Amino acid sequence: MRRQGFTFIEILVVMVILSVGLFVLMPRLAPRILEPVPPLEKEVGSVIAKALEQAGKSGRAVEITFIMGSGSFRLEDEEFRFPDGLTLMDALVNDERADDLTVTVKAYPAGIIDYFELTLSDESKLVSRPLIAEVEVRG
Repeated sequence: MRRQGFTFIEILVVMVILSVGLFVLMPRLAPRILEPVPPLEKEVGSVIAKALEQAGKSGRAVEITFIMGSGSFRLEDEEFRFPDGLTLMDALVNDERADDLTVTVKAYPAGIIDYFELTLSDESKLVSRPLIAEVEVRG
């Protein structure tokens, strides 16, 4: 006589596999779920994601241009603004201080971005994590 359904041991094995998967994923997901993403990270992060998408489609590097002393930045022909009236006061790109009024950060088709550290008018810093193409606010 053949039964249909799962044995207790089979269900237990599946539960163990799911538990191990959650154990591995939770440390990566928990900070994003528990802590709200600041508007500055969200705004610049969405522009970086858009630039990476365009770079992937076109097969060439796409430039994001930040303007010193201003609260605006550009991606191709589209203009964006830092939230809360923040302005860009100082910038490092690939560990070199920006000497121009414009600061250019590139997003590459390989899915990475230039390293940058932007100092804003409230003394906070917006720092990139180039290999995972994310930004975080420090300070």
